[in-house]
Amino acid sequence: LPEGALQLVVGLGRGVIDHVGASDTVTFTGSAATGKKLQSLPHIVENSVSFNLEADSLNAAILGKDAVPGTKDFDIFIKEVQKEITVKAGQKCTAVRRIIVPEELVDDVQKALSARLDKNTIGDPSDPTVRMGSLATRLQVERVKENIEALKKEQSIVYGDLDNFDVIGADKDKGAFMSPIVFLNDDPHNKTGAHNIECFGPVSTIMPYKDIDDAIKIANMGKGSLVSSIVTSDDQLATEYV
Repeated sequence: LPEGALQLVVGLGRGVIDHVGASDTVTFTGSAATGKKLQSLPHIVENSVSFNLEADSLNAAILGKDAVPGTKDFDIFIKEVQKEITVKAGQKCTAVRRIIVPEELVDDVQKALSARLDKNTIGDPSDPTVRMGSLATRLQVERVKENIEALKKEQSIVYGDLDNFDVIGADKDKGAFMSPIVFLNDDPHNKTGAHNIECFGPVSTIMPYKDIDDAIKIANMGKGSLVSSIVTSDDQLATEYV
């Protein structure tokens, strides 16, 4: 490729799309709201600019009814969900946003996940004792907090505190740090904010399901998730879900 054919701008990228014309192709991945806003810009529409939109969706992890506490599958599920909440401070498009579990196991999942998150240490990632760093920017923290406030209108925080948490080897007031937050949504069919609002940070929501058909309905409310997984040792159950 000729010099300059590939370029990377690390930052907000403001103004870049203003210069797009009919001979350009825009490939966008991010929030559906931002993507639709860019796609509908007058010069994009008027010049029939090729615009490929891959909108993030609210990804889900489902716990099979056979994966009860004490089984390896239950332990794997808790470990993976905790990892998805904390890796990159939850700032990745494939992070688990909805934790869909059998209604009779909600308390067990909440307790086990809280116990694992209690071991999560926040701070300077160069410190070997730290398990989670900061968000990308303080602006991102504010955006996540705004979405948390929106979600709080329908559901309750069962783990985490936005104000009270410890930071290792860094200044809590200067860095873009925040605590993992876990919500409980007791009625995911009617309290639908968690299917539409993505907190792009260490935030996830536990939701109960009655049977596998119900789990599928709830998962589909996330609008075609980029990622969905089911943890079970029941091949028939896994096949039916897929």
